[in-house]
Amino acid sequence: MANHRKAETASRLKKFYSTMSNAIKLAELEEGRQTYEMDELLGRGEDAVEAFNSTGILKHLSISKIDYLTADNNYFKDLELYGDEEQFVLNKPIFYLNDGSLFFVDDYPSWIVYDVNGEKGPNKSGRDIFDFHILIDNDFGSTGMEDKVGHFNTYLGGDQILSIVAFKSVYKTRSDIIEQCKNGGACAYLIQSDGWEIKDDYPFRL
Repeated sequence: MANHRKAETASRLKKFYSTMSNAIKLAELEEGRQTYEMDELLGRGEDAVEAFNSTGILKHLSISKIDYLTADNNYFKDLELYGDEEQFVLNKPIFYLNDGSLFFVDDYPSWIVYDVNGEKGPNKSGRDIFDFHILIDNDFGSTGMEDKVGHFNTYLGGDQILSIVAFKSVYKTRSDIIEQCKNGGACAYLIQSDGWEIKDDYPFRL
């Protein structure tokens, strides 16, 4: 049963990564440079629904419902996010996908939080919740984040390339990434680095 949950979690993460990647690529082809504006739109505080709509990404996702994470929402009450980031997702939109999973965004531009099993528990980072980003190269300067996984055909001039990547720790070794995952961060990157597999030394029981 544990192995089945691991395999299903990894499979859903890989599917979400692929789905978002394709949505960005398609939006880029159809809208030109518009996907670049995602970072700017959210950074200015624009509603994420409008940001996803205006960049052309939302129409390429299989969304069953859009709601908002209010303080009295039972799902919000159960959330345990990496770095105690719950306050930053309050009143933000939550996108329900047709496969039963969901994602929502944070105040930080283009930080995407994905829950592999929707509102089912435990709703905790590293267990069923994982961080992704839509990033531009060198957003994080010399921290090591610029060495990201998976660039897409979104050349915007210079070294600015839009891509969605599993949240990557600034640490370089797999052991360091595991330590970061123990706190709930970089877990998606760890699973992706391991070939979309949750290995026996994964820090959490699923």
